[in-house]
Amino acid sequence: MKKHPTACQFFGLIALVATLISTSDARGSDSFMVQGENFRSQGKMTEALWAYRQAAKTGNASAAFAVGELLLLRGQGESGRERVLDLSEGLGYLFCAATNRHPQACAELANALQKGIGVHTNLVCAYAWLKLAAKYDRSFEPDLDQLVTRLEPGDVLQAQKMAGQYLSGHWPDAVAHSITQGDSRLAIQGVSVSGNESLIILNGETLTVGEMINVVSVKSPGHPAGEKLPVSCYEIGADYALVAVAGEPSLKMLSINTR
Repeated sequence: MKKHPTACQFFGLIALVATLISTSDARGSDSFMVQGENFRSQGKMTEALWAYRQAAKTGNASAAFAVGELLLLRGQGESGRERVLDLSEGLGYLFCAATNRHPQACAELANALQKGIGVHTNLVCAYAWLKLAAKYDRSFEPDLDQLVTRLEPGDVLQAQKMAGQYLSGHWPDAVAHSITQGDSRLAIQGVSVSGNESLIILNGETLTVGEMINVVSVKSPGHPAGEKLPVSCYEIGADYALVAVAGEPSLKMLSINTR
């Protein structure tokens, strides 16, 4: 009589295959991390970023931290659109590592929030992330003690409550907005700088930082012309503008032709 595998044998085979795949992913991740460290020690930051990104794709929190750290370092030495894009992406990687309980990533987010690196300064949120860092690694406790002196008692209570939520796995949606480059529905026709105020001409309408207006979309693939879009302006730089379309999660980076 031909024997058929039992359910236990079948599920045991599945578990074995899953273990082998997991082991293979871990080995690949470790290999990319080693490459990243080697490139970084040689000053080859572009190559290091590539290797760390590959490791981060496997869910390696240390790799995500390494990508975020390098992007923040690079972004702070840049200007214009490159600075904004690198800082935004770097904060995204740090957030990914921090929500996987990586203490250095939590501390770097706290530092960014204290100094306004790629985000608005927020000492309450900074304290919450630094408290997590100190929870996972006690070497950050002196930094926490130093930061608490800059907060009012009510702010400390708010930050502690926030940190408690994070520790229980109730994470915020993000630390910084994600950024999409370009939007075929939107086009900048001009920019004007007068004194301390800048404005752009967007789809034929003028828009300043902090203002929200309705614009009529231009024709683009998948979108008919004439659609009304509520647009807010977040930032205007020398060669870019950051805007948001109501109801859409990411900011849009629109190029300004400076020629």
